[in-house]
Amino acid sequence: MNKEMMIRLILACCMVVSLVEAVNRPPHIYLQPTIRDIYYKPGESVEIPCIADGTPRPQYEWKRNGEAYNPSGQDDRVVQLPNQGTIVFNRPESKDEGIFQCFASNGYGVSASVKVNLREAKLKKFAYEPKRTHKVEAGRDLTLPCTPPQSYPPADVYWVIKDPGGSWRAINFDKRISMDLEGRLRFTNVRKADHEDGKAYTCMAINYFMRDNAIGPEHVVEVSGTTEQKRPALPLWTSPSDQFFVKGGILKLKCIFAGNPTPDVYWEKTDGSLPDRASFKSFGQELQITDIQMSDAGQYQCMGLNTESTQRATKAFDVRIESAPYWVDEPVSVEASINEKATFICRAFADPDPSYSWYINGVPLEDGANEVGVRDPRIYKNNRFFKPNENNITLTNLTLEDHMNIQCNASNKHGYVFADVYLNVLAEKPTIIKPPPATKIVAEGQSVEIDCVVTGKPDPIVTWFRDFSLITGGRFQIMPNGNLRIENVVMADAGDYRCQASNIYASDVTSPVCNMQIRRKTIIEQYPLDLEVTAGYDAKFTCSGSTDFDEAKNMRIYWEKDDKLISTAEQRMSMNYQDNSLTISGTIVRDSGVYTCVITNGLDEDRAYAILTVKDRPDPPSGVEIERCRDSSADLKWIKGIENNAPVQYFIVQYNTSFNQDQWIFAKQVTYTQNTATIDLLPWSNYTFRVIATNKIGASSPSFHTSKVCLTDPAQPQRNPQNVRSIGDTRNTLKIEWTPMSQLEHNGPGFKYQLTVKQRGSTRSDTYNIDKWQNYTISIPCSKVYTPFLVKLQAKNSIGDAKEDPNEKTLYSYEDIPKVSPSDVIVSDISDTSAILTWKWDSLWMEEVGEMEKVQGRLRGFRIQFWRAAEKISTFREIEVPLADVIPATPPAAGQQIVSEYHLKDLSPFSQIMIQVCVLNSFYVGVPSQVVSFQTFEGVPGPVPYLQVQVSSSNSFYLVWSPPAPEDTNGILIGYDMGFQIVRGLELGPFHDRDEQIHDPNARSAVLSGLLPETKYRIHIYARTRFGRGEGIFIEATTTRKAELGAPQFTVRDITESSMNITWAPDASYGGTIVHYVEFRKEGSADWLKSGEEVLRRSKQLTGLERGTYYEVRVVAYDGYYRAPSETLVVGTVGFAAAKAVAANYGWFIGVIISGLICIGVAIAIYCIHRRRKGVEEEPKTQKGFMLRPLSFRRKDNGQDYDPVNRYDDDGYREKDGAYRDSEYRDSNNDKYRDSEYDRNRDYDDRDHDYDDRGRDHDDRGRDYDDRGRDYDDRDRDPDYYRDDYDRYKRDRDSYHDDRDYDRDSYRDDYDDRDRYDDDYDDKGRRYDDYDDKDGHYSDDDDYNERDRLRGDRYSDEDEYADEKDPPKKPKPALKPKPALKPKPGAKPKDGPKPKPRKRKSYDGEADSLHEPSKFDKDGRPIDDTSAHSFV
Repeated sequence: MNKEMMIRLILACCMVVSLVEAVNRPPHIYLQPTIRDIYYKPGESVEIPCIADGTPRPQYEWKRNGEAYNPSGQDDRVVQLPNQGTIVFNRPESKDEGIFQCFASNGYGVSASVKVNLREAKLKKFAYEPKRTHKVEAGRDLTLPCTPPQSYPPADVYWVIKDPGGSWRAINFDKRISMDLEGRLRFTNVRKADHEDGKAYTCMAINYFMRDNAIGPEHVVEVSGTTEQKRPALPLWTSPSDQFFVKGGILKLKCIFAGNPTPDVYWEKTDGSLPDRASFKSFGQELQITDIQMSDAGQYQCMGLNTESTQRATKAFDVRIESAPYWVDEPVSVEASINEKATFICRAFADPDPSYSWYINGVPLEDGANEVGVRDPRIYKNNRFFKPNENNITLTNLTLEDHMNIQCNASNKHGYVFADVYLNVLAEKPTIIKPPPATKIVAEGQSVEIDCVVTGKPDPIVTWFRDFSLITGGRFQIMPNGNLRIENVVMADAGDYRCQASNIYASDVTSPVCNMQIRRKTIIEQYPLDLEVTAGYDAKFTCSGSTDFDEAKNMRIYWEKDDKLISTAEQRMSMNYQDNSLTISGTIVRDSGVYTCVITNGLDEDRAYAILTVKDRPDPPSGVEIERCRDSSADLKWIKGIENNAPVQYFIVQYNTSFNQDQWIFAKQVTYTQNTATIDLLPWSNYTFRVIATNKIGASSPSFHTSKVCLTDPAQPQRNPQNVRSIGDTRNTLKIEWTPMSQLEHNGPGFKYQLTVKQRGSTRSDTYNIDKWQNYTISIPCSKVYTPFLVKLQAKNSIGDAKEDPNEKTLYSYEDIPKVSPSDVIVSDISDTSAILTWKWDSLWMEEVGEMEKVQGRLRGFRIQFWRAAEKISTFREIEVPLADVIPATPPAAGQQIVSEYHLKDLSPFSQIMIQVCVLNSFYVGVPSQVVSFQTFEGVPGPVPYLQVQVSSSNSFYLVWSPPAPEDTNGILIGYDMGFQIVRGLELGPFHDRDEQIHDPNARSAVLSGLLPETKYRIHIYARTRFGRGEGIFIEATTTRKAELGAPQFTVRDITESSMNITWAPDASYGGTIVHYVEFRKEGSADWLKSGEEVLRRSKQLTGLERGTYYEVRVVAYDGYYRAPSETLVVGTVGFAAAKAVAANYGWFIGVIISGLICIGVAIAIYCIHRRRKGVEEEPKTQKGFMLRPLSFRRKDNGQDYDPVNRYDDDGYREKDGAYRDSEYRDSNNDKYRDSEYDRNRDYDDRDHDYDDRGRDHDDRGRDYDDRGRDYDDRDRDPDYYRDDYDRYKRDRDSYHDDRDYDRDSYRDDYDDRDRYDDDYDDKGRRYDDYDDKDGHYSDDDDYNERDRLRGDRYSDEDEYADEKDPPKKPKPALKPKPALKPKPGAKPKDGPKPKPRKRKSYDGEADSLHEPSKFDKDGRPIDDTSAHSFV
């Protein structure tokens, strides 16, 4: 029993499994003919497709005309493709024609295809007709008949002209010659050219499927009459009045109107407006509406009109729209489970209403007249089957056997629609065939659908979970296929989603988890704005926005125009990805539209719209025609053109005539509301017209001119010539001129002029006929100067004289040189460029008598002539003064004197001006007045004619220029002003004057320094007089690149008593285009003097030096930022230094000499003792003369004792305060120089140095005290030096004593505490023991001078020494001195004997303190200590 139960259970499970896994499906034909008629050409293959799917694979059957059709039974002409139902007719025959239908079956149902009609394509020939001749008068209408032959498919009909050789030439249709919709050729009016030299017209039918044509009967047109008859517009052929069309097709209505001129055809819908799908064909004669809809039904009307019509010819059409059936509810296949219900709906719309037919497996549901309906027990008389109405069939309580195919057909007289669906009953467990993705990223605000497509029968129930929570209702919707749709996603919707499907066969089918991430939505923050631009200008839209940070890398912006993506290949439309803008360059009207900015990150997008309106000139009017031509006027009409987004303001009518066909003349302006105009015409002319439309953008191009010409009849001239006048430029002649009349004003043939001339007061007159209308002058002999004549000039033609009476005018004969001249010419109120000029003249000259006798012509004014003295030819100028400018407001009586005044301007400043005044008539200048002379004041000069940068460096320009021309000097030049501006692109910086302007009027070059490297400058220069700078000119130049600055090397040559030549070589690594200058000072002086700057030259002559004086000299390179000084050399001038006030201090001078001799003796004694003790050999010293030696210490430039931007003239040197001090350093007898020098040092110390800062280097005084100690160790100090320059020492000492009141004892005490300073000097002037001057580098004077300078520095900084607490640093080795400069060959010292050579002795280390007097008398002599050194 258990075994039996087990077996039954296993069998039941197998049945369930087999039921669940069953996937059989009824067949469905998915490929079948799309057209209902299939044509074939005999001998060419044709196929009828039929392919179905289904499980198991379906089998195919065919029916032809309702009967079974076996393709294999038609020998090899017809074959059925394997595994398909498609049949192919390789060689179709007439017997193959019929209605075919395909059926596919697989045991679960039968699928049926649509029925198609297979028929043979044919084109029959035209019925024979003999050639016909059609005689017609010119201007009348003509119709040539054509009855197209039978054709399948329908043939296209054309008209051609048969040439004699048998070839055919197509007729080019226009609005005069066209073809109606039935194939007839229509002429609205016949012309002579339509005869075509007797060639035949014939219609041709072409069947493109057959690739064949048929030629119809021939027709010949004979045109009689020479003048085309004018006829108003009348209907020649129109479409039938009552029309119906099938929805979705093409509506075609055509109206052809006869008439001459050819009528224009207009269309309208009387009960509405024409749809956008409407277009006009065949030159406006045919109205076409594509894809017609039910709303297109209504009444339409065509209108024909020409210039001969008094009213429009019209034709009305009643259009009805019907429809072939189309689906409203198309049946769909149903897959259901057992015990469910299946309903099929079949509903279509049609006009007229459709009829419905249902089929089950290809068998009619109901019995018909000639066929039996369905007998299937599942349907036939089965309570489970219902048909509530003709659109619905339902089957309930489905079983697994209820699988079948169902067909529905809805048809009316215009066609049918056919549907083939199936019913399949299944039993299967749920299966997720499209699970959710692992990750879903969506932007907030969007609607998203998460996939979970399930299958199973019965239909599974799908539930969704988010993070283990069941999802229900609200924004969450589970779709029929199982997908989850979330509306308007928010950030809180992020999470893990999964779906679960269940039915009666399974309840736990769960999908993988889908992690949904929410991103912030993309937002446009800057919206594009609507733009209106004029055509030709650019339009720019800007747009920007933001998106979620995680999607920022995917964000992009693109643009659309009228919902179409703008291609990046569009040349005029460019997108800037920096600011996300769209630029339309050179806009045109068709650029108008809606532009959309789209910002997207791939997840969502935001859109913003802007409208671009491009306004342009209107299109020219069209169809300009002369409606009516009369003798004096013409009526015009035209059709308005497209306005191009700017309303037309008015129309301009122009005309031309046969007299000048290239000249278009304004005729009339017409308001924009009108399209007609009446134009006044002149007689005897041929007129054509054109029209121009104008809006606020501009005028349109002209329209085409009228093809018709308006001719007017001749008549008398309307007027006489104008502007009749006399010209008095020819002696002994009465010359008369006038403005000739144009041909348009002749009004008829035989046009000429008639002139009548009579002298005033005379009774005799002369008449002259001028037959050539182009003439505008006549000369009549006359011997009297400026005599009045009475003149008449009249126009006439062959019709008669001008309608206007001629005017009599008084004209004068020729003019001559005036006999008078002004008097009492006076010049006043003189300035540099102007003066007031007055003169007197007789008021009689304005009267006719005075003009005839004195002026000999019409008094036109005065002529002022002036020039610079001695330069008349080159400076002569004339000014004409009209009479109206100098005549009084109330002229005096005749014979009285008139005083006229004129403000004479633009005179040459600083010049002797000669001036005279002449009387002026129309053609001649009278005798000048007496010449008057006056001097203009000095003014500002004219511009410099030439300015050039000759050399550029990184910080300067070397400029050269030429002075103003002599005639532009305008005074006495006193110099030049120079300035500069920085140029940055198109902007100019502030204007800067050169620090030191040029005060030498003869200067032709200068250096402009203190500039920035690699900078563009605008350089200005102005010439200057005492009245200021004149007109300037400028150039632009750029400084060179900045490089590392190197110190120059230099040599000293040509040394004399008062001068020396400094020659240098620039640093090779930097180049030679920087500024160089020489700095020098007397040895021991604090301040440097500076020479002028040099850019081109490599040498500088220092002049004004003192003889017998040592100078420290160096060359400085400067680039605008940094200075590079060379090594400092000491150079002595030739000769002895001049004594100071020797004559006034003769006794003192003798005392000094004696003291010096005593001091020398003492020094020799000390030297011998010291030499004997050390046993050192003597060595000779260097010969005294002009010497050059390097300083053992390099003076630092603290950047404060020199201003790099100062300017210097070539002949002087300027000190720190800017004042020139030539006299100070040239005058050796001037004690004030040294006092001021010391004061300047003291001021410098007080201003620039902090005494508390012990670590600072003092550039003016060499080194700090530690360095000085080192210098003392490294240098030789020779007390003999004091013998030569005691005077200078004494003055310095007095200066120091007066200013500082030093305490000598405390000074020595301070130095007694310091061993190294105790070792520096011995009290007898001993030499240092660590240096042996074998080469004789230094002279006695050199040593003394150096020592004196150092001691002076020590005195000046006594307070610092008193405060110094730190021990001195270890001295560094001294710099190796360079060889002294040798004297020039042949040069000898001019003053004093050559000093004897001296030997140096090393210092043994014994220290004697340096002893100096502590008190001085009023003359500066030491008085407090007899042990002090004496200096001679």
